[in-house]
Amino acid sequence: MHDIMPYLALLVVILTGVGIVKKLQVNILLLFAGIALNLIAILGGVTDLMPKGAHGTGFIGFDLFGLLSALSRHQAATTGFIILVAGGFAAYMDQIGATDKLVAVCLKPLQRLRNPYLIMGAVFILGNFLGLVVTSAAGMAMLLAVSVYPLLIGIGISGVAAAAVIGSVLVISYAPSSAIAVLSAHTAGVDPMTYLIQYQLPVAIPAILVTAVVHVIVQNYLDKRDKATGSLLSIDPKVVEEKTRRAANLPGYYALLPLVPLVLLFIFNKMVYKTVVLDVAIAMFIGWVFGILVDLLHRRNLQACFQDGFAMFKGMGHMMQSVVGLIFVAALFADGLKNAGLVGLMIDAAKSAGFGMMGTGLVLSAVIGIVTVLTGSGVASFTGLVPIAPTVAAGFGGDPTVLAMMLQLASEFLRPVSPVAGVIIIVAGFAGVSPLAVVRRTWIPCFAGLIVALAATVILF
Repeated sequence: MHDIMPYLALLVVILTGVGIVKKLQVNILLLFAGIALNLIAILGGVTDLMPKGAHGTGFIGFDLFGLLSALSRHQAATTGFIILVAGGFAAYMDQIGATDKLVAVCLKPLQRLRNPYLIMGAVFILGNFLGLVVTSAAGMAMLLAVSVYPLLIGIGISGVAAAAVIGSVLVISYAPSSAIAVLSAHTAGVDPMTYLIQYQLPVAIPAILVTAVVHVIVQNYLDKRDKATGSLLSIDPKVVEEKTRRAANLPGYYALLPLVPLVLLFIFNKMVYKTVVLDVAIAMFIGWVFGILVDLLHRRNLQACFQDGFAMFKGMGHMMQSVVGLIFVAALFADGLKNAGLVGLMIDAAKSAGFGMMGTGLVLSAVIGIVTVLTGSGVASFTGLVPIAPTVAAGFGGDPTVLAMMLQLASEFLRPVSPVAGVIIIVAGFAGVSPLAVVRRTWIPCFAGLIVALAATVILF
């Protein structure tokens, strides 16, 4: 039984992938997949499932759930807590209109460019800057769709080209505000700001620039070749009017509020101001309270400002439902992969094939990429595989942060290539075209960006 354990585990992984493609509820799917993997480990002779520092129940059957409890407590106290706070802060900034104001302010310089396709490329780069504070691809698409989309259409960009650029803006989500980036950093055992500055930015900058340039070339070429660009769906004028009105009625300094935690973290970290160090949660809490005070001074309505301030907790609740719960069961799934011997088998196979850590990282990235394209979301595959990054990296004596980042890159760069991705469906609706028409415009820039990002990772690290 011990010898066939890894192959039974591989079968469970394949069935899990099938379940994801068939759109089964991912959290529950990973829960039962994790239980199945650990059951295989028990049947194969594993007698201790509990992580280091956790005590068993005295009965191996109950230890299955003791493992889930121990992993969940650990995740809730570390990565999960940061994700909750970051999600709550983002929800509050959106509630008071600070995010809309930031977008409006950033758009003004773009209007000075004359070439419409250069403006389109600049919008892509701008969107990645905004990605430091707007962490949802779908949320970013909605923001840009109601603000930038009409601008691009007005200067002569086709609807489908504008949709392709807006739908593929957030191909990298950044620490410390992104839940996925924070998960990647903490899994690898590094501080989120260290992950951003030392790992993400050196890779993201060339990848984003290349993606923007390829977008300009591809959209310009296809617009000229394809005269039938599709008619523009009528955007709900109430949505546009509300977004525009709210941003116009707010003072300019509201655009700075979403940046407060980032500014604090860039100053008070181990690499800059060593004697005073803030973590992500502290910076987000400071930004939240500061935002409430600024909003109160401007509006002078205690009841309304306090009501909006409560959006922080609503956002945290949403993150618990959508992301943190998934991390709990993904950790159980990942531990099952290790306990059943599949991780060890993968490492041995990669060593025998001479892949090395980078080669293994490329293989795992390809797996995540395929699942992302098929399902429209890289979250499930990423959260399921990223916990094994430290183990795999240790097997090769490599840096787990590099491996975790490679997996993150694949999960995010290939999301806009999926016609079933929520963000693609959103922008296709605005353009009045099919999601496949948008994907026809996104796949070349996104693959080009991913290749550059992975190449930069291999070369730099």
